[in-house]
Amino acid sequence: MTGEIGEIGQFLLGTIERMGLGSFEISESREGEMIVLQVKGTAAQALSSGQGRTVDALQLLVNQVSARLSPDRQRVVIDVEGDADAREEFLAKLAERVAKRALQTGRPVALDPMNGRDRRLIHVALRDRDDVATMSEGEGRYRQVVVVPESSDEFEDARAQSERAGNDS
Repeated sequence: MTGEIGEIGQFLLGTIERMGLGSFEISESREGEMIVLQVKGTAAQALSSGQGRTVDALQLLVNQVSARLSPDRQRVVIDVEGDADAREEFLAKLAERVAKRALQTGRPVALDPMNGRDRRLIHVALRDRDDVATMSEGEGRYRQVVVVPESSDEFEDARAQSERAGNDS
């Protein structure tokens, strides 16, 4: 079951149906330049298991479809049963713990590799702090956020990278 959804939502609908995960509903909304596809129901619960890897994979596919369908390439975010809010809260707490550890040790702390959306949430969670800076290192699926304390030699480089990237790396 769905409300009004566009072509990208229809693609996601067909993909989830083929996965055979149970009943679900999809709704579509816009947040600025972003399309948000919210999935609810039994299938959504199955999708959200496994540390969000399935949702990340679906989001990658849906964004690739969006890029092919539209020259202005609208970014698509899949929200599974309100999972995005819980994930954002979890990552904000993680960012604060890592910042505290970096400040205590006086050394940069690298987080595990994560997807672009999660990296951005870490950057945003810490961007207003003056005592730490964030930067991303690595390539592709191995790209990770590094939290750098003010006392570290890498602090100025991290601050400069953060400002250049607008904290969206």
